[in-house]
Amino acid sequence: MLLNMTIANFKSVKSPQTISFQAVKDSRLPASKVIEINERLNVIKTSAIIGPNGAGKSSFVRALEVLKRIVMAEDNAENPLQGALTGTTFAYGIDKATPATISIEVLLDKGEPGNDEKPLTIAVYTLKANKEKIYEESLYYILNNSRKLMFQRVLQDDGQYAYRFGKNYRGEKKRQAAKLPENRTFLAGSARKGGHTSLELYTWFEKNLHILPMGVSTKAEAYACEMLKAHPGWGEQILNYLWALDITDINRIEVRTNDKGEDHLRFTHIYVNDKKAEGYASMFAGESLSLRRLVVMGFAFFEAFITGKTLVIDDFGQLLHPDVLCHLVEIFENCDKESQLLVVDCNPSLLREGLLRRDAIWFAQKDQESSTVYYSLSDFKGARGRVTTAQRYIQGAFGSLPIISEFWFTHDGTPVEPEKEEVSNENA
Repeated sequence: MLLNMTIANFKSVKSPQTISFQAVKDSRLPASKVIEINERLNVIKTSAIIGPNGAGKSSFVRALEVLKRIVMAEDNAENPLQGALTGTTFAYGIDKATPATISIEVLLDKGEPGNDEKPLTIAVYTLKANKEKIYEESLYYILNNSRKLMFQRVLQDDGQYAYRFGKNYRGEKKRQAAKLPENRTFLAGSARKGGHTSLELYTWFEKNLHILPMGVSTKAEAYACEMLKAHPGWGEQILNYLWALDITDINRIEVRTNDKGEDHLRFTHIYVNDKKAEGYASMFAGESLSLRRLVVMGFAFFEAFITGKTLVIDDFGQLLHPDVLCHLVEIFENCDKESQLLVVDCNPSLLREGLLRRDAIWFAQKDQESSTVYYSLSDFKGARGRVTTAQRYIQGAFGSLPIISEFWFTHDGTPVEPEKEEVSNENA
């Protein structure tokens, strides 16, 4: 599970900004919406970043995507940094070569209380790089309450890397470090060579971190087909899920393979008011964009319901009704696995009372430098009386609202003031 993430000099974020998914200690907040790790650590099940368009909400998702892309890059990729980090350094900075910094804290093992041989294990991984080379990379473990260095590489003035290894690190060291290019992570190189310490976090990137595609592309359809072929019983589950979201005219979803060996998702619709009619079939690409998004989200939820996942969804409410959006959160909250959902959206409906904990809601807005800052709803005192959180947000109590002004179109592009109505002498 993802516990914290810090980014700096990345897209719209200049100075270091941290978003935490650890629950604050407050007995007034619902305990049912957290995953209890131990007496001191609880993880929030569902968190949301909310703010106006262009505020930098999605920079958080892009940073996770970039980090995963770099770590999971194939060995034969020419330069994984070039494709991942091009255009991602702070958009308003002067020096585009200044490296971006991305740091995450991931819970790898809950541990066993009282068993020193199996401590609670948190990985703290930091990557500092631009599109040309890695400047710094490190991995620390927090074992119970003790922070231990696993490895660190820092680029020196002479262009060589200085390495440090902790005594708890298990894996190949000197030989791997000597052969590693400046655009490859030590984490991936060591993990693929069987290094146990690196492999634990590498596996989390590979199997547990799921950044959902928008849900309308061929990539999204391929994912849905893969899930349905691996879990045939989910065909009935997805129908029940759609029914719960008021989509009641589909009675079958199946994978069809064409002559080229390509898998496609086919939907069979029925006429609800005419039971004798045969209905009609439609392929994934022919369905509405909202239905396609809902189907892909549904399969991602099902995965999270059977195995621990960190599921990240950008533009969560795109094409979806606010009530459906909130109900999706409620559906995920019923997950009894140690999975978490992190969503990004403009929609204030996620501020509905009782839907999310206060410490699960983060806001994004631009500062005076046009740089994104993130801050939590839990930083504000709760209101007394009948004014809801959503109402207070709309009233501007938390900031993170769009600044809008009047606009008039002109043919030549010259700004004009609106014409004032003339008052006749007769009416004066």
